Amino acid sequence: MTTEIIFTVAAVITALGVIFGGVYSTYKIVSRIGQALGTDEKGRTIAERLDRVEHQLWENGGSSLADRVNNIEAHVLKTSAELEIIKSFVLGQNTAPAEKPKTTRTRKKIAS
Repeated sequence: MTTEIIFTVAAVITALGVIFGGVYSTYKIVSRIGQALGTDEKGRTIAERLDRVEHQLWENGGSSLADRVNNIEAHVLKTSAELEIIKSFVLGQNTAPAEKPKTTRTRKKIAS
């Protein structure tokens, strides 16, 4: 009879430990998901942060990443054309300067 009580108490303690461990693990997972989907230290949500990233992908008058890339591309093409002119002048070659291709980036319309 004493061994039955000891086994019963051990089984109850083990069951409580397993239940507590499962509840604690679930709590940690839920809190991590809440942190990932919630707000950051500045109070911004994921949607707000992604809006800022998306804002940089499209031309907006000079301050976006796309505008800066286009500006660099224009300067590279201008420099290439000037280099071709200088080469033709110095070497006496009759090569036409490089033409600037028109590249524009437009925002894709999302069907709502």
